[in-house]
Amino acid sequence: MPDVCAIITTMDNLPNLKETIAVLRTEHLSEIIIVNNGSRDGTKDWLAEQDGLTIVNRENKGAGPGRNAGLNIAKPFDYALMLDGGIRPLRGGVRRMLDYLDENPECDVIAVSIEDMVTDEEKAWRRWPLKIEGDHTYRNTCLSHTAYCLCRARAWDGLRFCEDGPFSEPGWGVDDNKMALDWFRSGIVIHVVICACHRNDEQGNKMPCTGVHVYRRAAGSFQRLFDETGVWPNQYGSVYEKRVVWIQQNDPDMQPMSQKGEPWLTVVVRAHGLRTAKVIKRAHELLRRYRFKGHLKDQWEPYSIIAWMPLPDDDVFREWAEPRMLRQHHGDAIMLHDGTVVKRKQENEPLWTGDFRLVTGLDWRDGIRPGAFYYALVETVEDVSALIELYGGTLHPPQLSPQDTPKERREISGDEWR
Repeated sequence: MPDVCAIITTMDNLPNLKETIAVLRTEHLSEIIIVNNGSRDGTKDWLAEQDGLTIVNRENKGAGPGRNAGLNIAKPFDYALMLDGGIRPLRGGVRRMLDYLDENPECDVIAVSIEDMVTDEEKAWRRWPLKIEGDHTYRNTCLSHTAYCLCRARAWDGLRFCEDGPFSEPGWGVDDNKMALDWFRSGIVIHVVICACHRNDEQGNKMPCTGVHVYRRAAGSFQRLFDETGVWPNQYGSVYEKRVVWIQQNDPDMQPMSQKGEPWLTVVVRAHGLRTAKVIKRAHELLRRYRFKGHLKDQWEPYSIIAWMPLPDDDVFREWAEPRMLRQHHGDAIMLHDGTVVKRKQENEPLWTGDFRLVTGLDWRDGIRPGAFYYALVETVEDVSALIELYGGTLHPPQLSPQDTPKERREISGDEWR
């Protein structure tokens, strides 16, 4: 057996951590490293009583720096198993992933796609059920999936998780996106295994289950971050958002994480009090008519909506807008400041807007992504309707996939669509 080092980064996940370590002790591992990111749930005391573990107790500065701390003290290894504290690995998973890497020498990382934020004991597999076949894997370049993956040692040769800017702060998310970008630029190849039941066939029917379902719990880490910051870890105003913005500013060639490619049309809505909500909502309703073909037919083509607030003292609009900006692109669910999740329903349909970003300053163009294609400034519902009619009639690219994008980048002036 090769030397396989397991590195677990955890914060306030003690119940699941106990189960995870029990599973790992059944595997042939050369070392098990636990990076305790400042847990307050008894993790430190419990770990002190355990044998056969390498333990790092440190201040919480985020998952990426914690993973680096584990990598930096690890003994020489051939492979590294990366795990988050909220995930319980499957029994026999290391052997399955080793077999896959042996059979696919071009692949450096085999990861598991975790579709659900929270699963239950009945839904989650206990043991890796099947050999990993190529039909159940895909290559990913925008997410490293290091919440649960096995990596060749060369994936960490001179490479580590980013600790610049907001990546050194306590928070959640985007560490994997930055790592994937660095791996892609360095020639490290990531393959991801997914259960077929998360896909649809050509007729749109759910496919039968063929793969893995991993047990995952966000546990106390989300609540802990909210208690310390007053902001939920995955909403606007969080470290998550700062990291997203940091990547977009420092790596403008990176695709947005939550949509298939750069925005084909960016609609900038000039904010004028609460009537702006109707303009944002109308833009979503019209742009959601444009979807990919084939197996991506359930996904909207990439677009972006920006609320531009040139007057910083427009408190009425700001008060309305800040809790309604969504993390999920074009999402139909919103997490409010108190953690309440509100889903789009018939009774709140008149108030629903959809995803948008809030931009201030004198120039509305400052909020447009460097890789965006068409963009325009609108003020009224009539404006946005006319703009998207023009877009759909003469500017929209005939396409079949995210790779078939518009051929130009330019501003659409009001004279063209008014």
